[in-house]
Amino acid sequence: MNALAALAFALLGIHIGAHRVLPIGYAPTWSSDAQRIAFVTRGNLWDADADGTHLAKLTDDADEPAWSPNGRRIAFTRDGAVWTIRVDGLDERRLAAGAHPSWSPDGTRLAFDRDGEVITARWYGGDALVADVGEDPAYGPKGQLAVVQDGQIVVGGAVVGTGTEPAWSPSGKLAWVSDGTIFVDGHAVTRGEQPAWRPAARVRELLPDFKQRAPTDLTIAGGPGRWLLGFTSLVDNIGLGPSTFVGVRPPGQKRMIGTQLVRLANGKVRTYWNVAQFRYTNSPPHHHWHLMRFDSFTLRTLAGQTLVRDRKSGFCLADHWGTAPGKWPGRRPHFLGNCQQYHPEARRVVMGTTPGYTDRYPAFFHGQNVDVTNVPAGIYDLTHRVNASMQLHELRYDNDAASVRIRLTWQKGYPRVRVLRSCPATANC
Repeated sequence: MNALAALAFALLGIHIGAHRVLPIGYAPTWSSDAQRIAFVTRGNLWDADADGTHLAKLTDDADEPAWSPNGRRIAFTRDGAVWTIRVDGLDERRLAAGAHPSWSPDGTRLAFDRDGEVITARWYGGDALVADVGEDPAYGPKGQLAVVQDGQIVVGGAVVGTGTEPAWSPSGKLAWVSDGTIFVDGHAVTRGEQPAWRPAARVRELLPDFKQRAPTDLTIAGGPGRWLLGFTSLVDNIGLGPSTFVGVRPPGQKRMIGTQLVRLANGKVRTYWNVAQFRYTNSPPHHHWHLMRFDSFTLRTLAGQTLVRDRKSGFCLADHWGTAPGKWPGRRPHFLGNCQQYHPEARRVVMGTTPGYTDRYPAFFHGQNVDVTNVPAGIYDLTHRVNASMQLHELRYDNDAASVRIRLTWQKGYPRVRVLRSCPATANC
């Protein structure tokens, strides 16, 4: 692959390689698997598939994004400080005053500049060190830092070129910008700015994509002393491949450790160890092994304060509902097991969902509810979120939450609920 085909860069839009152009945006940065690209548009941080589809806004007022090596966080700048955010738009964290963040190859540290110095620190804060003088740092694949000093690109104290915006390729090539032209190892390759190298090519993973639907069928049940708000939850797999989870119970342990198997485009399988836990549940009519915390439910104030969380004990994933939206030629179920029902002594369990199938649980069925006994009258967001820990590997994470806005009222000690609107793509309705 030549240098131009491997670069994304900004010039009246984002050029992805030699031919594809996203018409809006600047400051591109690739996900570690090269399937997604993040960028800034009108001052806000967005990401999309590499072809520009599945566009999603992650946060407002952001610049200079940098995607972490593990693919789960993006660093950016805002108001003179370096921040990070999860790729599902959650958990914004301010790190420190500074600009131009760059991740270390192992993803543990961020380099940034402040007041003419290059500083490195743990991404979550602490252990800040002055690494060099200069600005616009860029970590190389072996942990080396390129910095800009007085308009020159410096690596390990040696000047390698004149310009700004250094960017390392996975193989150790160095790009930079001088007078509106992108150079690679001293050779001009194209007009542009803000170069970003495509990550090293890997065999494509046929990952699942968990699409959370907004809660439906809201209803109140219970009696004085305990009132429950029930709902139907639905999670579609709209990805390229199945979600396959294998639980294995270590000797002497009550829980199983969960492994995810991901099919590859070459027909092989990649294994991700210790991504989940399984627990055997006795809760009529369920007596089988459950994948823990696959989906979660919260009732929150409009200011974002969580009032109530669900107490659901887990999920048995299977292909019982072929209702995922879209066309799925040849769709047929593959996961029809019972999650080792009536076998608490089991040492191994397999479960999952095939593309085109939906994990569906109706209201009140095995924990599909939240307790509203002590929730005062008001307007709230009921949010459903799949894969909240982001431990499960999937194509994208920004479609993992959906919500409804409700009005809760009390009349003579009895609660009533009314849905004001449904928000199928956002956690805050």
